[in-house]
Amino acid sequence: SSSGIYESVKRWLKIHLPLCKCIPSDVRDKINQLEKANHVPTTRQYWIDSAKALGIEDTHGGLRFTHEINDERNAEKASEKLLLSRCQTKSTLKPAKDENIVESSPIGKYIVLPEDETIITPFLYALLRQVETCEFTDADRYIARSRCPKGFHGFQCRHCSGHAGLGKYFPTSPKALSTNSTSQNIFSHVLKCRKCPEEVKDKLKSLKNEKGHWTRRTTGWRQKFFEDVWKRLHGDLDSIQLED
Repeated sequence: SSSGIYESVKRWLKIHLPLCKCIPSDVRDKINQLEKANHVPTTRQYWIDSAKALGIEDTHGGLRFTHEINDERNAEKASEKLLLSRCQTKSTLKPAKDENIVESSPIGKYIVLPEDETIITPFLYALLRQVETCEFTDADRYIARSRCPKGFHGFQCRHCSGHAGLGKYFPTSPKALSTNSTSQNIFSHVLKCRKCPEEVKDKLKSLKNEKGHWTRRTTGWRQKFFEDVWKRLHGDLDSIQLED
């Protein structure tokens, strides 16, 4: 679907491009040059809108072009259509909010809040400030090997937006969320993340080494904290129904 184009492009750049021997060297050099010289939008909606503007539509048979693909004015028409679409979106008033509907977890937001700083350890607070909320997509199913339903809330690296599916996490229960392995996986990714500032990595390593000097927390603080984080992501949902 068009919602998976964003992850597919990232995965192609990260995994396929460096390994493919069939791509001519001049084409590979051009791609690398453009990647360094241009800012590639990192929002899924941009890629969805751009696909629609180019005439790529979701069908029962997958993504299909809905116009003549050899038309030389396709790119020009697409840019005009995309610009018009964005102008219309900005001028549209937001619908009234139904107070009976529980608002879903906003995408791209922090999962740890300033008021949590006095409850959890300095290392855990600093670590979880490096991730942001996200949603499970069809593309994540092939990388994360997860059976979560589409739209399930999780979190990803704030610096690379879970580039190529790496640095994305979708715990399926409060217990899975609170395990030390989840925190360690985030820590390992951040240290390897090319877009994370070195000063952030150094700060995290320093805080982790200061574990023996942390102020002692009340018993059960970790479980209580991650239960709150789970509610921020999923509301009152206790567990999920995994897909076959």
